[in-house]
Amino acid sequence: MDYQVPKLQLDYQMREELHKRLFDNYDRYYTRRCEQSDEEIARRWHRDFSSLEAYEASIAANREHLLGLLGGWPWERGDLAPQSIFIDKCAAYSVTRVFITYFEDVRADFLLLVPSGLSGPAPVIMAMHGLGSTPEDACGFVPDPGVYNAFGSRLAEEGYVVVAPRMMGPASQRNWLHRKAMLMGESLFGAEMFGLSRIVDYLQSPACADFVDPERLGFYGLSQGGMAALYFPALDQRVKLSVASGHFYWLRVKMVVPEEKYLAYICTSEEDKFIQGELLEFSEADIASLICPRYLCIEYGLQDPVLTQMELEHEYPKIREIYDRLGIPERLELVTHPYGHEVRLEGSLEFIRKYL
Repeated sequence: MDYQVPKLQLDYQMREELHKRLFDNYDRYYTRRCEQSDEEIARRWHRDFSSLEAYEASIAANREHLLGLLGGWPWERGDLAPQSIFIDKCAAYSVTRVFITYFEDVRADFLLLVPSGLSGPAPVIMAMHGLGSTPEDACGFVPDPGVYNAFGSRLAEEGYVVVAPRMMGPASQRNWLHRKAMLMGESLFGAEMFGLSRIVDYLQSPACADFVDPERLGFYGLSQGGMAALYFPALDQRVKLSVASGHFYWLRVKMVVPEEKYLAYICTSEEDKFIQGELLEFSEADIASLICPRYLCIEYGLQDPVLTQMELEHEYPKIREIYDRLGIPERLELVTHPYGHEVRLEGSLEFIRKYL
């Protein structure tokens, strides 16, 4: 028998209004919570500026907390099982594709550019592409140099060993994997950072001893690669110098405050950028402070539509103050160029030459 709904005087057309009212209530609450992030963050840092050693000891717990937010690194560092496939060479360098095992079923490749005529171990730079791009883009092995301007191959021409890792993209694939990782208490980005640490394991292995100086490891990334250029050295202290290009945000604003001048992540499909609990402890200056007292360069294009000057002017002075208070102002540099969201190597290359 079909059930007959009693005929009551109920204004069913109010459904949408009530639904919107509930949404607005939740939105106001979480907006207010996010706006309280500065106070939340301040309670979780106890930096000691009395010496470099004291400073590093005072931020060690925060480094562990950041790793925990990313799901930790629960995987064993097993056999890398490297496989090298020679691709080609030119007058300045050779190109090899190397496969290694990150963990369990995850095996990944990166491009290895070794300068010609090395007389001994050389400094190495990891050249990290952004969302939806590839190691080939970062190195310029494509018809259109795009926003990368072949920075990977240009660094190899300068005499640096260059490693160009592969990260997942586009956003739809990242979301698919991120959702599965979150269900298991992990995160795709955290797994990728572990993968980068495995590449460092390879660079410090006997396989690279003849041409890699393991004590001079740098990192250079654009956009999402610029995000990696902050987070990975913050987690892995073996990186001595990092250049973050097109990425140094006022994190709360970039994540959840829509504006005409920039695209907030809450308006995009990039779910993996949302790290549970991050605003309770970290701004991007705080993440950068985990790199300190090592060397950090921020590269910014004055016409960049992704990273606005307003965000940079809010966030950069906070990390500037930390380096200044420690008496090492030369280890932090902001370099600008008159272009957009791209790598230019204008100023950043001098920083690398000087300190790596």
